Amino acid sequence: MPNTRKPAGPHRRMPAQDSLWLHLDRPENLMVVTSVLWTRTPVDPAQLRSLVSDRLLARYPVYFQRPVRHGRALYWETDPGFDLADHLVVRDLPAPADQAALEKFVAARRSEPLHPKRPLWTIDLLQGYHGGSVLVCRTHHAMADGIRLTQVLFSLLNPVEGATVPHAKVGGAGPHREPVAQPVARLGATVLRALGDTGAKVQLQAARVHPVLESAVALPLLGATAAVGATGAVAGFLSSTLDGGPRRAADTVASTATTLWHSLTGTGDLLGPSTATGLWDGEPGVEKTAAWGDPVPLITLGRIGHDTGTTINDVCTALVAGALDRYFAAHGTARTEPSDLGWLIPVSLSAFDDELPATLGNHFSLVLAQLPLGRRTFAERLAEVHRRVARIRDSFEPVLTFGMQYAIAQSPAPVGLPLSRFFAGKAVGVLTNVPGPRTLMTLAGAEVDGIVGWAPCSGRQAITICIFSYAGQVRFGLGSDRKLIPDPRLLVDALAEEFAELAQRA
Repeated sequence: MPNTRKPAGPHRRMPAQDSLWLHLDRPENLMVVTSVLWTRTPVDPAQLRSLVSDRLLARYPVYFQRPVRHGRALYWETDPGFDLADHLVVRDLPAPADQAALEKFVAARRSEPLHPKRPLWTIDLLQGYHGGSVLVCRTHHAMADGIRLTQVLFSLLNPVEGATVPHAKVGGAGPHREPVAQPVARLGATVLRALGDTGAKVQLQAARVHPVLESAVALPLLGATAAVGATGAVAGFLSSTLDGGPRRAADTVASTATTLWHSLTGTGDLLGPSTATGLWDGEPGVEKTAAWGDPVPLITLGRIGHDTGTTINDVCTALVAGALDRYFAAHGTARTEPSDLGWLIPVSLSAFDDELPATLGNHFSLVLAQLPLGRRTFAERLAEVHRRVARIRDSFEPVLTFGMQYAIAQSPAPVGLPLSRFFAGKAVGVLTNVPGPRTLMTLAGAEVDGIVGWAPCSGRQAITICIFSYAGQVRFGLGSDRKLIPDPRLLVDALAEEFAELAQRA
């Protein structure tokens, strides 16, 4: 057995972007990232302890450290009584040891706080699940962000038969612009669409007051739309007549202006009214849930994305939007007209890397994405999702929100906590997309059959959804607050129905 004790060492001050998650911890929404993987054959506990010692404890000192307060600052301090047995526990999965029993176990663990006097992580090795084992990993967000914790989890795995595992293409702080032939015309179309969206919202509010007011608002909006459209058309025509340097300069200016416009739009959404009201309202409780469905073939999602000029992420997100439509319709809470529902989406500011920093930590931002509800067809939802996600990618919104998170973390508690609750209230929950290994992996020699996980919610958020791809399959993991959403299995079933209908048409 490896030596799992470590003598007390020097303190390390906790960075503000890490300590923020300790400040946000509440019994009703714990800031804990949960991952679950299961294997086809049993995992040997001794081999797992050796892996954890060699690949976690030896690489990342924070797995030995606990948070302590010195004065007004928080520090990571090496736990002098650290014992791996307190963190890695081996037990049998309660009978009947099926998925329902596993979901019940995970839900109970998601509802329990981590021990505050020990390093903030646990691993449960459950034996007897379908002839194999289950790993339930819980790690506090103060230790690292979800992308880095996913990499840490992957570091415990080995490729089957020595296959290579390419890094997932995630992260990055700069805008990702889609190539377009005429950036000037695109800028005009972007402004025109934004004006149309704003006009539609204003007209809807005016119609609720009086039909005459709706007509009074419609005429100026029509004139403004016509003026913007004509200006964009003329600018696009003039830019197309340019050659060489002047053409490149005009395209660069237009592309930059589009990115700034997208950034401004995202900031406006973040500062504007919440779209999450009226759905799953109420104060969350302590008890949480966990559920997931059958895997979806990645090749099918990729083919749909290729045929529609969208991404696999867009297709998965549109499936979630469609499942929400089905769920709200079944519960009689569907809105009568097309609307939006805000979700917080984590965006890593750094890509997957061979060498994570030894201190791990958080280097990500949360961006607000509005999912479309009430669209009549999947094609309409997919097109709208693609447009909105592309707008976020082509913006400085991740960097802006990271700066906002940092400012909140540095603020005194009476200022920072109300601000964090204000921004958390813009969304009904958290939606993450994790690109896992494309090839089969093993854990201590046992082939990994599936992986799901959940990011934590904050404030009054009711649900967290994680889209996890692994070895050619995609699983949707749903974790909800049991008080607000008692049975997430209904949402899992709605997702299955949405995909079955889509696959039949594809």
